[in-house]
Amino acid sequence: MTARFRCVRTWLAACACFTALSCTPAAPSIRTVTGLAQGTTYSLQWTGGSSEPEIAAAAALELERIDALLSNYRPDSTLERFNAMQSTEPIELPGELVALLELAKRIHGSSDGCFDPTVRPLVHAWGFDGDDPAVPAEGVIEAARATVGLDKLELLDATHVRKTVPGLAIDMASIGQGYTAGRLAALLEQHGSSAYLAEIGGEIVARGAKPGGETWHIGIENPVDGSGGAPALRMPPQSSTAVITSGSYRHYFEADGRRFGHIIDPRSGWPVEHSLLSVTVVGEEAAAAAAWGTALLCLGPIAGSEAADREDVAALLWVASATGSAALEQSRAFTLRWQDLLDAPAAR
Repeated sequence: MTARFRCVRTWLAACACFTALSCTPAAPSIRTVTGLAQGTTYSLQWTGGSSEPEIAAAAALELERIDALLSNYRPDSTLERFNAMQSTEPIELPGELVALLELAKRIHGSSDGCFDPTVRPLVHAWGFDGDDPAVPAEGVIEAARATVGLDKLELLDATHVRKTVPGLAIDMASIGQGYTAGRLAALLEQHGSSAYLAEIGGEIVARGAKPGGETWHIGIENPVDGSGGAPALRMPPQSSTAVITSGSYRHYFEADGRRFGHIIDPRSGWPVEHSLLSVTVVGEEAAAAAAWGTALLCLGPIAGSEAADREDVAALLWVASATGSAALEQSRAFTLRWQDLLDAPAAR
């Protein structure tokens, strides 16, 4: 064999090898879009479907649409224009908003009135809608309570409601980001992805698996020990699942030796004071999970656990102990449906 022939054969072998490698399909990579919305951050991760620029543009439009519908911080939003109407006449609203109010009515009735988006006057009275919350005078609390109560809002049909007291006002903060996470997940599906994780402000909806088959893992933060002493929940790849967490341990102020968190019990007009620190609800519907998270957190460790069992809500509850640590408790529905997917904290 001549040197020239050996050289040509070597080149052909190398070319064949390169061709074989180049024809092997590359493993799909995770695409990512991140940004700011609703006073927090959001992140979309997915495989398949549309490109990053297409998803970024579509997400921006959807986030702006939801903000224009539900924001309590822009006077031109549909919600704030409704709040400003001092009227007891029928008011026309988008069907999307009325459907959320129907959901709120259902959970309000199942939570002994603890979930109540008409709490807005109390949120304002306590200053939790601004930068300087403080304990209001008792008369201010009682005046605000006079306009609070979801029973003071009549849902007339799919697009009309009526206030029975003119000063009634709605605050959708407790449900808005969960609802938004669900809408972003739906957007990814509409753009052809069946494997994704949509997150905004820590509210998560996930489906499918990562490239290579690894499932999405969602950490369940320990509100006392934030250094990693918490379990993680594996997402079932076959269905879309929402993981929504509500907590009172981050947004609070202290006065006269007491800590007042931003979760207000609409029945008393005061922030809740009990040992339930945070609640994570797992379910198919993100908006309902968000509403139940707030409801259980308002009810407290005993009544909240009883309500979760009664209403078949899959929930994890971090309860503070007398020693300053936190214990993780499970509702009956969580144990039945999710226990096998909950991984213990990694050893430290």
